[in-house]
This record gives sequence, C-alpha cells and structure tokens, in this order.
Amino acid sequence: MSRAKAGVMEAARRLMKLGVIPYGALFRDRRQGLIILIYHRVGGGTSSSIDMPVDIFERQMAYLREHYTLVSLDAAVADGTGFRAGGPDLVAVTFDDGHRETYDQAFPIMLRYRVPATVYLATRYVESQQPFEFGHYAAHDGRALPMTWAQAREMVASGLVGIGAHTHNHVDLTRLPSATVVDEVERSRRVIEDRVGVAPRHFAYPWGKMTPTVRATVAESFATAVRGGCRKNPFGGLDPLGLWRTPIQQSDGFWFFRLKLGSYLDGEEFFRKHMPGSQTA
Repeated sequence: MSRAKAGVMEAARRLMKLGVIPYGALFRDRRQGLIILIYHRVGGGTSSSIDMPVDIFERQMAYLREHYTLVSLDAAVADGTGFRAGGPDLVAVTFDDGHRETYDQAFPIMLRYRVPATVYLATRYVESQQPFEFGHYAAHDGRALPMTWAQAREMVASGLVGIGAHTHNHVDLTRLPSATVVDEVERSRRVIEDRVGVAPRHFAYPWGKMTPTVRATVAESFATAVRGGCRKNPFGGLDPLGLWRTPIQQSDGFWFFRLKLGSYLDGEEFFRKHMPGSQTA
C-alpha cells in the first residue's frame, strides 16, 4: 500500500472515530471491569494501522501507569474464579504475533514504566525466523520480523512479561477440522514450553475468531483466551475463555487512546470491519 493511500485510510479511520463518539457518550459501558489492550507492531516505521510509533506508545504507557491499575493476566485471574468484583478498572496490555520490535522497542518502555504484559506467539515464525506474511504484513512495506527465543526468555525473566500461545501457523481455527485445531493449539503450547521453559497459560484466537469446538480445545490447556472486539470485560460473570480486547491502532494517537479506555469508542469495531483494509492479525 502506498504512503499516500495509507494516509487517506488513516484520515478516514479518525473521521470514523469522531463519528462514533456521540454514540459512546450515550451508551458507553460504565461498569468497572478488565480492559485488555491489543498491540501488534511498535516502531516498525510503516503506514500500517497496527504499527504504533514509538513516541506515541511511550506516551500511552506513561498515561496508563499514572491513571490506571495495571495487571498481568495471571494477576487478573489469580483468585481462581476469574475476576474480582468491584473496584476500579484494571488494564492488561497484550501483544500479538511476537514481533522483534516488541523486544527492541516496546520492552524497554515497559521496563521503564513497569507495565506488565502478555505476548502471544505464533510459534512457527519465531521458530523459523521467517518474516510475518499474513494480513497487514502482506499489504505494507517493511519486513515484520519475529523475536528470537532468547529474547522471549529474557522478557519472561524480567518478571513483567508472560508468554502466551497464538497457534503455530497463525491460522483461522474456525475454518479447520477438529484434528488440525488440536494440533495447532497443542503444538504452539509445547513449542513455547520447550523453548521458553514455562508452560503458557494464556491463548489468543487468531483473527479473534472462535467457535464452541475451538473454545473447548483451548480450554483443555489454557486458563484464559482472548477474542476480537472492542469492549470492556465487566467484573462479575466474565468468560475467561472469551475475553474481549480493545485494539490500539496508529490512528488512535493519544487522544482517541484515552477515549477508548473510557469505552467511548466501543462501537468503532462494527464500522471498522466494513472499511477496506480492515483485516488485522
């Protein structure tokens, strides 16, 4: 995608966000809950909507540290029932796929502001060191390289980062026969345990898609699983295997980022799905 076309798309996304705000002001979710943010690339230098500039990412992390209670997914589910009732909103930061930039660019910032996070790895790419090739990565310039296993182990050793599974090949599990679903889920779990030395407890459905069959397979090995969407997970009656996440995009910058935290842009996802080039990873 050309820079000019990407600029037009980003402008369209910002206009769409402005249009969603009045709806959000009336119908936003005011219940306390767990807000799970999803990032992909940080500092890749591309025009992709899922590639966050480093300076904006740092500003976002500083804001979270100052204004919110930040938790790991492990801490969020530590009581064994899933989630605590009452209290202020909790925020969990997550990254999909396992980019080298997550280590090179985002990790130093997370250390600086003591931001816990979960990084979901598409294990074939980390294992082979093959550049990511699906979704936005195929449509934008700039090689999206995976982190190494040594980098993943270093992040875990910091005590701030947990490693989760994102299947082995990053495939849409809802389109696969059950035996292949089992293989994708279990292989990613085994590879992470072998290479990192810690059994992953958290899973991310590729493309945010799940079915009852996929969910049941994931439930055999994982404590939580995250899906697509743009909404808060209210305390009480939450579904650990179907947790909603809020995607953070380049077009959010800092101002829209704060509105997303307040649930003012929960309706964005409905409109975003109907925009050209809306597929994420």
